[in-house]
Amino acid sequence: MNKKIISVLLLLSAAFILLCSCTQTKTDVPSGMKLASVDAADYYMYVPNEWIIADQDGVTSAYVSIADKSNVTCARYRITNEAVFDIPADRDENKADGVIYAENYWRGYTSELETHLPGYRLISGPTATLLNGSPAVRVRYISSVSGTDYNFDMVICVKERMFAYILTFTAEASKYDTNVASYEKIISEFVFQTGVIK
Repeated sequence: MNKKIISVLLLLSAAFILLCSCTQTKTDVPSGMKLASVDAADYYMYVPNEWIIADQDGVTSAYVSIADKSNVTCARYRITNEAVFDIPADRDENKADGVIYAENYWRGYTSELETHLPGYRLISGPTATLLNGSPAVRVRYISSVSGTDYNFDMVICVKERMFAYILTFTAEASKYDTNVASYEKIISEFVFQTGVIK
């Protein structure tokens, strides 16, 4: 082989590697669902076809209907508190670092809820779970706003040691059981894009 051919092959190989490392995850829209997240998001969040996608300003949001405002939101927050990555000396060896990071993030978040959310009360969690295969925690809590009781169900996932992704399902207590199965489906079909930080 002459040097020109070798140079061309090396150049093509480098271009191929570069393209592969920058491609986004491609995913099919799950049956009975539609894409709620915008192009600027670095994840795909799908919701049932009949749900209404809300106006979005940095947060993906959709709700059940005009009559039922039960909703799911997804927000990405840049982590500024390095304490999120502290690993306790007596850590459970079976617990993934990502679960510990999410628990630490939740501890900071819950102090805000206790301060600003009337009647805040923790129901369950944080419990280890997965979000698109990544370690996460799930938490459920309640609050009363203007005399109405609301249930909140939250999944927190810390990615790339930079971002916390928070999916939150909010429903009036009387409508929680009716809509929680849709939330479970939204969680199970959630996909992080790869090779892209936006």
